[in-house]
Amino acid sequence: MNRFEFGILVASLRKDMRWSQKELAERSGVDISAISNIERGERRMLLKDNLLVKLADGLHLTSMERMEFLFTASGVTEVEKVRKNNVLTKDQFNAKAFLKETGEHIACVTLPVLVTDAFCDILLANHCLIGFYNVSPELLQNADTLIGGYNTMRYIFDPHSNFPETIDGNDLERLALINVRYFRRRTMQVRSKPYFAKLLAELLDSGKYPSFERSWKKVLFEDNDDFALQIQKPDPNNAHSFVATESLLALTPFGELYLHQILPLNRKTADRIKKISKAVGEGYEQFAAFPDKRKQ
Repeated sequence: MNRFEFGILVASLRKDMRWSQKELAERSGVDISAISNIERGERRMLLKDNLLVKLADGLHLTSMERMEFLFTASGVTEVEKVRKNNVLTKDQFNAKAFLKETGEHIACVTLPVLVTDAFCDILLANHCLIGFYNVSPELLQNADTLIGGYNTMRYIFDPHSNFPETIDGNDLERLALINVRYFRRRTMQVRSKPYFAKLLAELLDSGKYPSFERSWKKVLFEDNDDFALQIQKPDPNNAHSFVATESLLALTPFGELYLHQILPLNRKTADRIKKISKAVGEGYEQFAAFPDKRKQ
């Protein structure tokens, strides 16, 4: 993020809390004039008097969010994070070719696998994952024309989603909060992008996503941290008991890409995945576009 983008990030996090600059100043111990200057794009004061840590404390950021927040303050852009190619080589990152090759690789995996971008939009999913979640056709209809049509938050919070039906009802709120925490952390570095502002506004529309705002507000003020989330003891009779693992797949000039893999937590879920994999066979689908000009 450059200095102006970081200013947008600070203002966005402050507005999440429904605070004025004066209220953030009172809660963080940072002078209101400094906050005003930062939100306007001033960088000279960022390293003064532990200011960044004070802002992170005042904004009630979790450990994972603080890590992202402190990195964004460095002023390093997405393009600058990626090492420049040797001037003698002609290799350039080809998003279309990369996605095609990645899709062909995950197509062969016998576990549910998907690939997401920095906005948590789903770019790729293998057939095993599509069969595992069995997403409602209503959710995919016209998804390519909607803001966040393929976003993971839409799958969890859209009223047409079958997400509540696939899990234990007692776990619904806990899993919703875990996913909102993840979304908030993962999108920290793209808060300044116009697409994120549109995406968040869409999710906060209670007419479209009645329960998202409640979860979004709750994670802002909860006391527990997200530096280590324990895996819950699985129910041996639950055929949808799993943990999702994430790994950084690629650093690109258009932001990070992440690989997600579903790991079964009991024999019943493992057997179910095995049956799905055998039934659907190898293959993958591409959903959200990458890179997308709306996100630049």
